[in-house]
Amino acid sequence: MKIKFALALMVAVFTLHAKKHELQMTPWDTFTVEDTEEWGVTIDRYRPTYFADVSIRPKQEKTFSLKLYFKVDLRHFMDHNRFNTPEAMKERVVESSKPYLKYAVEKTIEVEEITNKGWYGFKTTITDASLVDKPIPENEYLYMIRGMIRLSDPRRGSALGFSLMTNDTQSQETKKIMEYIYGFAKERESAQGEEQETVTEDSKPVEE
Repeated sequence: MKIKFALALMVAVFTLHAKKHELQMTPWDTFTVEDTEEWGVTIDRYRPTYFADVSIRPKQEKTFSLKLYFKVDLRHFMDHNRFNTPEAMKERVVESSKPYLKYAVEKTIEVEEITNKGWYGFKTTITDASLVDKPIPENEYLYMIRGMIRLSDPRRGSALGFSLMTNDTQSQETKKIMEYIYGFAKERESAQGEEQETVTEDSKPVEE
């Protein structure tokens, strides 16, 4: 009886842990995050149509730590810096990365442009000066890759901030993680389709 109960409990825990998480960012944007055989997903904070903060880590060897920050344009009044233009997003990445410089090898924030599914994005890599040429303790990482990408139409859509901690920026695992991040973006519609589309009353920001 005890064995059967233990097995039933293990199945229940696994089912709960493997549950899909549907994140509703706008009436048009829903994103799914879920556990895989290799990675575990935790929802740190979530307020539908406002924001979602997600943590992802490997289930076995702790080779990376990933944070995802889903944001919406309809709630831009909550943010000091908007991200619905390339210039604004780039500035956001630079300004939010500056506090890390006092711990970094880098002296300035060097930004790399991202082109993904027709949208824009930006990222930067920061190296922890205290770990260079030293053994790296568990749960600490030499590099941090942080940035932001567009996920959908800037007029009424979503963006995604990310922060990846890793010890190898060129590894196959890192490439796989970056592909996973970029995979949340929707394919951009043609310029002609965008010009024809109009913003309806339902797509305007809700004043609260």
